[in-house]
Amino acid sequence: MKNKIKIIFVSLSILGIGFFPSYASTEVVVKGTGFNSFSKGCSKNKPRDKGLHEATMEKAKEKAWKRFINKQEDDVIDVYDENEDEILENLDDFILDMSVLNQECDKSSKTYELIVRLSIDDRAFNRFLTKATGNTSRQGALAGQTTLILLYPRVVATRIDAKRADVTEKRSSFEGDEVSDVDNNSASISERSIEKNAIIKGGSTTASRNIYKIGNQQDAQASATRALRRFKMRATFPANMVARSERMGVDASFLNTLRDEFIQEGNYSFNTLANLENFSMDIGAYQFIVLGSIDLSEARVDQQSGLPRVTAIVNIELYEATMDGNFVLATANESYNAVAETQEEAQSAALKKAAKTAIEGLFTQI
Repeated sequence: MKNKIKIIFVSLSILGIGFFPSYASTEVVVKGTGFNSFSKGCSKNKPRDKGLHEATMEKAKEKAWKRFINKQEDDVIDVYDENEDEILENLDDFILDMSVLNQECDKSSKTYELIVRLSIDDRAFNRFLTKATGNTSRQGALAGQTTLILLYPRVVATRIDAKRADVTEKRSSFEGDEVSDVDNNSASISERSIEKNAIIKGGSTTASRNIYKIGNQQDAQASATRALRRFKMRATFPANMVARSERMGVDASFLNTLRDEFIQEGNYSFNTLANLENFSMDIGAYQFIVLGSIDLSEARVDQQSGLPRVTAIVNIELYEATMDGNFVLATANESYNAVAETQEEAQSAALKKAAKTAIEGLFTQI
C-alpha cells in the first residue's frame, strides 16, 4: 500500500510541473555593470561623492536591461523600439527584484564599479508588447514593397587645423604724368613716373576641416531593415543591385561613385543622381529609394554621466522610383544623441537610433 501511495504522489508531482510551465519562465535574471569616476575618496567601499553610488547603480541597471532586450527576437525588438520611451519611464513595473552582487571603490584609480542582478518579470513585459502590437501595427499600401537603401554613415578620420600664419600683403602702385605741347610745326611730350611699393604685415589666418571615412554600414543597413519591417516592407542594398545589374547587362558602376561622393563631400552630384534615375527605370526592382548620409561626431564627455556622448546628424531623402523617374517624397535633416561606455559603442548606438528613427519618420510623412 505504501508503494502505491508513493507512485501516486510522484505522478501528481510530475503532472503539477507540466501543468504550470508558464510560472517557471516568468522571471528572467540578468546582470549589469556600472562604472563611474570619483574625486572625493571612498567610505565603506562607496564613493564619498554625493549621489555617485545611486548614479552608478542606475547605470548598472540600464546595462542589465539592455542585455535582456538584446536577447529578444527581432520582431520583439521592433515593437520595443517603437515603445521604448514609455517602457523606460515605467521600467520598475517590469522589475521584480534588484540586488548588488559586487561593488569596488578603487582609491588608486578613483573608479567605482558596481555589479547588479536584475530579476525581470518576463510575463508583464510580454503583456505590454502584445497590447502595444495591437495599437501600433501598420499594414497598408506600403506592405510588400521594396526600398533601395543608399545610406552612408561617415565618421571623422582626420581633423586638419591650420597653424597661425602671419599675413604679408604687398601692394604696388604706379603714378604717371604726361604733358604735351603741340603747335602747327612741332610736338613736345614729357613724362614722369613713380613706382611705390608697400608691405603690410599682421593678422592671422586659421582654418580647419574634417576628412571622413566610411562608418559601420552593417549597423546602418540593419537599422534600416528594422525600420522598414514596421511597414511590412523589404530592403535591398547596392550589393543586391550590382548582382542583378550584371545579370541584366546594366551598368551599375555609378554606385561606387555615389558612395565616394557621399563619403568625401557628404552629398551627390547631379550627374550621379541622373545615373541613379536611369538605373531605377532600367532595373525596376524597387519602389522607393532612401538616399543620404549620417555623420557621426567625435565623442565628447556627457555632462550628466561622464560617459562618451556622440551626435548623429542625418541628411537623407526619400524618393519614389517610377518608370517616369525618381521623385522626392520627403526629407530628413535631424540629429540624435547617444551615450555609452566607449566612443565606439556610443557611435554605434547613435547610428542605429538615427537610421531607424529617421527612416520611419520619412515613411510616416507620405
